[in-house]
Amino acid sequence: MSTAARYFVPVCLYPHTKYRTNSGATFLFEKYQLRSHRYLIVIADRLLVLDRLVTGRFWTVSSAIQKARREASQIATLIRRASLKARAQTNGRIVFWDQIAETEQFSAFAQSLRDSVLTDPLLSRAIEEFVERRMSRFGAGNSPGRERDYEREYLLSEVCMSVFCTEVLGFWMEVWERPPSIEMPDPLKLLYDNRPHLVERATGHSVTRVLRFLYCNDYKDDRPVYQESRTEVVAALA
Repeated sequence: MSTAARYFVPVCLYPHTKYRTNSGATFLFEKYQLRSHRYLIVIADRLLVLDRLVTGRFWTVSSAIQKARREASQIATLIRRASLKARAQTNGRIVFWDQIAETEQFSAFAQSLRDSVLTDPLLSRAIEEFVERRMSRFGAGNSPGRERDYEREYLLSEVCMSVFCTEVLGFWMEVWERPPSIEMPDPLKLLYDNRPHLVERATGHSVTRVLRFLYCNDYKDDRPVYQESRTEVVAALA
C-alpha cells in the first residue's frame, strides 16, 4: 500500500461554507498541495437535500433535489477552476455524491456497515441523541417521524461515505472544512475511537483514516481529532 498522502474531501454545501468562494476553494488546493497528491473531492448534494427536508426550507423532495443540484453544480465548477489554477486537475476527481453512492460496490459496503452501526448500542445511541438534538433546534415539525428518518439517513450516509472513501478507496487523509461542534455527538469519532473493529471487519484491514481540518477555529493546529495513524501521517509527510 502506498505511503503517499491521498486526500478525501467531502464538500458540504452549508450556506456559509468557504467552498462557495474562490478564496476557500483555492486555499484547499494550496494548503494540502493537491498539485502533488492524489485526491477525491465529493460534492455532498445529497446531504444538502436531507438537511433541507429536515429543516423545512423546501416543501417537496423534488424541489429540494433541484435546488441542491443547482448549488452543487455551481460549487463543482468553482472547485474545478481552482484545480486548474493550481495545476492539480490531473491528480484527482471532483464528483457528486451519487456518483459514488449509487455504485454497486458502495451500496453493498454501506448496507453492511449500517447494520453494524445500528446494532451497536454506543453508536446507535449517539445517532439517536444527535437526531433528537437536531429536531429540537431545527426540525420543521410538519412530519416529525419523517424528519427524524431524514436526519438519521444524513448521519449514516456521512459515516458510510467517509469510511468507504478513506478505507476502501484508499483516500485515507480526510479533510473537513471545520471541526465539528463539541456539543453534538460525533458518530464517526465514536466509531474510530471506540469501535475500530467494526471498520476493520467491514474493510478487512486495520484502520488508516486520518482527519484534518481546512480551518481550525478553536484548535491550536490541525492535528487530527482521531489518533494519528498511517505511520504518524507518513512522518509528517516528510
